[in-house]
Parts: sequence; C-alpha cells; structure tokens
Amino acid sequence: MNILNLICCTALIGQAQTSTDLNDGYVRLETASYQVDLPINWKVTPETSFGQRKAKPSSGGGELGMMTAPPSQQSWDRLYETALFYILRGREGKATPYKIVKTKGGYEAASFDVLDKNDQVNQKYVMIKHSEKGLLALSVEFPNQATKKEWSKHFKRMVDSARFIE
Repeated sequence: MNILNLICCTALIGQAQTSTDLNDGYVRLETASYQVDLPINWKVTPETSFGQRKAKPSSGGGELGMMTAPPSQQSWDRLYETALFYILRGREGKATPYKIVKTKGGYEAASFDVLDKNDQVNQKYVMIKHSEKGLLALSVEFPNQATKKEWSKHFKRMVDSARFIE
C-alpha cells in the first residue's frame, strides 16, 4: 500500500505535507510547521489559506482538525475568546472554561470542550503555543456519543504527538 496515495500531498497554498506509516494504525503527518499522528487511511484536506486542515475517515461523520496561526503575544484569555467566536458562530453549544496544560512535547497549551444542548461533550480543543513558531490548534468533533471513546483515543494520540518543526 502506498501511503502517499492515502493522503493528499500538496496544500492549496503550496505547503507540502508528507506522511509516514507508523505501522500501528497511525501515520505521522508532517508539514513545514508541525507534525501530528493521525489514523491511517483517513483523508486529510489540503491546507486552507487560513492554515486549517481536517482529517476524516471515509465513512464520514466527525473530524479531527488542525489549524495554525502566527506567533502572538496574546494572552490565553484572548486566544480562548477568539477561538470561541469562530467555534460557536452559527451553531449551538456551550464551552467549558479552558485549563492550562503541558503537552507530552513539553509545550504550554490550553484545553477546553464544547457541550451540545444535552450537556454532552461533542467537541474538544487543545491550543498549543510556541513563542517563535506560533499557535497550533487541534480539535475533534465526535460523530456521535457511541464513537466518543474511539475518537477520544485518536484525538489524544494527535495531541500527544504534536510537535512544532524546529
């Protein structure tokens, strides 16, 4: 199986991406600015002009998201407010307060969830900040409550493997 055929290899803005099969059900996606592990055989969209990519299984429903932003001196409060403006516009939901965490890669990050109308977590977000490399925002939107455990595992793997390219 040629893994490069499984993932789109050139972004809209010209930023190349490569992938490496990790032989454990995941591939390592590497762009010019970051790397993350994603489930094998998932389609990854080209990067948009505003730094966003999405990964989805062929069966549809739900997605893992990655988005970059340039370095900023903005506080976590301001970054959280800005993120919520875009996340909640046009859709129902209630965000939990963010928590400051350290990723396995040693980066400072802010983590929060978005609850649906039944107060069930249906989205998770982790914003990872690097003073020189910028911001890497990672997200998961669960297809449904029945798949939350499996998708949480994929999201944890993506967050744990996230690294800025030095």
